[in-house]
Amino acid sequence: MDSHGEPSIADLLRQLVEDGNHLVRTEIRLAKAEVRDNLASAKNGAAFIGIGAVLLLGAVFTLLGAGVGFLTPFVGAGWAAVIVGVATLVIGGILIASGARSLSVTSVVPDKTVTSVKRDAQTITGNNR
Repeated sequence: MDSHGEPSIADLLRQLVEDGNHLVRTEIRLAKAEVRDNLASAKNGAAFIGIGAVLLLGAVFTLLGAGVGFLTPFVGAGWAAVIVGVATLVIGGILIASGARSLSVTSVVPDKTVTSVKRDAQTITGNNR
């Protein structure tokens, strides 16, 4: 502090460095949290794909056998296998498409943090548009 009770240039620079360090630490915490959230969402999409694939495989073996056995007296063995197989593939395909759609929407890039850092940089450089 100088004789007028105002902070000195050294005090102001020290405060600027402290504020800058605090800002960087805060942005890093935000980026970590955002990446963690995005990865959790991607993990859910991958789980849907995995579950869909397992169900699809299990359905192919189980339903084809059971469905063919059930439908054979009505449409014959060949048509019974086709009907059951197509229905099973449609259900499994829908599950896989749902999981893939979830993954395509998910980004690991911390968009909020990137925007915040850009805004901070513009504020520091004085390029506020």
